[in-house]
Amino acid sequence: MPAIIKPIVYEQASPEAKAEYERQYRTSGNVTNMKKTLLLHLPSYHVYEEWYKLRTALLDFISHRAFIVFSYAISLEGDCLLCSIYFRKALTDRGEDADELILDDEEQALEQYGRQLSRSPNEVPNALFTHLGLYYSPAQIVALTAFAGQMIATNVFNSALHIELDEYLLHFSS
Repeated sequence: MPAIIKPIVYEQASPEAKAEYERQYRTSGNVTNMKKTLLLHLPSYHVYEEWYKLRTALLDFISHRAFIVFSYAISLEGDCLLCSIYFRKALTDRGEDADELILDDEEQALEQYGRQLSRSPNEVPNALFTHLGLYYSPAQIVALTAFAGQMIATNVFNSALHIELDEYLLHFSS
């Protein structure tokens, strides 16, 4: 299905949007379809860029693999094609088969928590919080939950507007 909103065209962008576009390109070497769409409204773009601050905060206390597992679980349960493919690629880039992941106990807790938050955040069982508490402090559980909320918002944005897969993700969608 084609994108509902066409991404920004650099040549037609405001000077502020061009500056963000260029910063994004310098930082990561590309500007994704999601970011090109968000650049149509700079306050929205800035809100979604906070995802990176939350990711950095999580990586202070969980492994990169655990971060990917958590994000992938949220995206799969949220049925976001773009985000789930993005994290499938991240697992594949690590030499892993996303369909045959072997998770340790901590990763299982994160995977379950991510799926539950996407599915029904009002019904997170106390036992799952107890399980998370084996590995994380209350402040860390707050950070995990805040990140999950941002990840869910990202899923909603990409799915609702049918943001097209970036070319580098196409190979991982089959």
